[in-house]
Amino acid sequence: MAKYREFFTFSLSDINQTDLPIISVTDSRTGFVVRTALSNNSKQIPSIMAFAGARFSRSSDTAENIFGEIKNSGKSAQEKLAAIFRGYGHASVADMAQLMVYIENVPMIYEAKFFYETSVGGGQARSTRFQNFDNPDFVNLGTFVKGDFQNKASLETEFENLQKYSLAKYNYWVERLTAKYIEVYQVDINDKKQLGALKARVFDSARYFLLSGLTTRTSLAWITSAREWARIISIFKGSPDQNLQYLAEQLETLLAPDPEFAETIGYLPEAPDLIRYTTADETTSNNLRKLQEYLETINFFEVAKVNTTFGFHPIGVDLYGEKYPGSLKAIAQNILSIYPNVDISWLMEWLLNQESTTKTQLSQVLFAGYNHHQQMGNQFRTNVQSYVLTCSIAEARDFNRHRAWGRFTPILSTDTSHQDIINDGYTLPLYLTQNPQLSAERIEFEKDLLGYYDLLKNFLEQAKPIPEVSMTLIWELLPFAHIMKFWMHGSPKEISYMTKLRVRPGGHINYRLLAWQMAELSATSDPFLAAIDLGTDQKPDANSRDEFLDRS
Repeated sequence: MAKYREFFTFSLSDINQTDLPIISVTDSRTGFVVRTALSNNSKQIPSIMAFAGARFSRSSDTAENIFGEIKNSGKSAQEKLAAIFRGYGHASVADMAQLMVYIENVPMIYEAKFFYETSVGGGQARSTRFQNFDNPDFVNLGTFVKGDFQNKASLETEFENLQKYSLAKYNYWVERLTAKYIEVYQVDINDKKQLGALKARVFDSARYFLLSGLTTRTSLAWITSAREWARIISIFKGSPDQNLQYLAEQLETLLAPDPEFAETIGYLPEAPDLIRYTTADETTSNNLRKLQEYLETINFFEVAKVNTTFGFHPIGVDLYGEKYPGSLKAIAQNILSIYPNVDISWLMEWLLNQESTTKTQLSQVLFAGYNHHQQMGNQFRTNVQSYVLTCSIAEARDFNRHRAWGRFTPILSTDTSHQDIINDGYTLPLYLTQNPQLSAERIEFEKDLLGYYDLLKNFLEQAKPIPEVSMTLIWELLPFAHIMKFWMHGSPKEISYMTKLRVRPGGHINYRLLAWQMAELSATSDPFLAAIDLGTDQKPDANSRDEFLDRS
């Protein structure tokens, strides 16, 4: 109870205003808000549905009879479901209890981490195209760093200036590119469709100055099973990121509050015994620590090829196919979780050419401790066709929504030093890099972006002695232009679906070109895929007026 009073504020909506009762929990430590809408606050509908489904495996009764059994038993569906859950000895029962949660006011990087962590379920995040960044609340450095520290006043000022610079340049380039795009692409602003396309293209470009957190917060909605919610909570509890630990505690409190406390506010949780008592899953973090120790014994980092040159990088896609087995890719992704700037092509060949003894030892380190409770994470989800995208955070956020794909990126899987992350560099909108009529704008745009990086590097250099300046803070300071190496593993089914959906003119030009390049690599690398309609004859063109104005 104490933690509820100290950090959490509960509220129950007025059903006359919201129709469905909405339970909300606000965390004073982070400002995060989590909510769930109840289909019925007097009956545990997900528990009833899950109980009926569970009984099918050990009963010859019809669904109607099973529902009658629940009604006539005198016990709540939650009690009966919990008994089955314990008796079965596995979590498949919890797969049938579907729970909807709304997570609000979180830094954008956490929205990316949430979608990155789960593929089981469905949901949406608030599009940045529909958010207003005109009057932000600047975040104080004291939110991250408690107490006194050297050069406190100076660092607090620099921290605020980073936020102000980011938003000032974003607003400047919204205005500047609006006028320039009207001129270059001959936009008729009296045509609502053309005006809508213009606004979308301007935002897709100017947002490269927005930060991944701090002044840019977002919200998301997600529906998944009690089993998956419990897994997500366990993963976040085991994260080195304190804010994710707080979010895990907050989600658990929302879905499985103390029974007596829940009763006092008139809240009947829908499946609390399937959520309650989750423990931190530290299997992956422990294995990564042991992997680093092993790599140090074989002097890995002394021979590794490392990318250390900060600067502009064009977007692109590399394909790693059948030559590299899925097990090798899994090992590579775990190594990149520790050393994110190791050259990927070099690493794949290094692993391929290792002696069987080394491969076995790597396996013994990385596959230890996993079972049906402690499950492998994104580092282990691979496929025959693996694409490594060099793209910005802006594009990676969109690719991250393709949940049928295996996904991995070091920037969301590592707690490494800031310099490793900063060295990834940045990219730019294709409208500026490919259209010669916008060459002057590209030079100025890039100069302004480098101005932000100069401020960021100076701040981080001065903040080095402060232990609280960790990856949590670094993530939130990265601009949308920053490079993410984003792995996607898929089958022909995923390749076909995404290409036909994402190459169309409606989306961001960088996003469309990356999807097209993935399709082209698929069709040209494997004769068995050559005949699939991948849309490879529709290469996106940043110079095309028709494509610029087409929002279909």
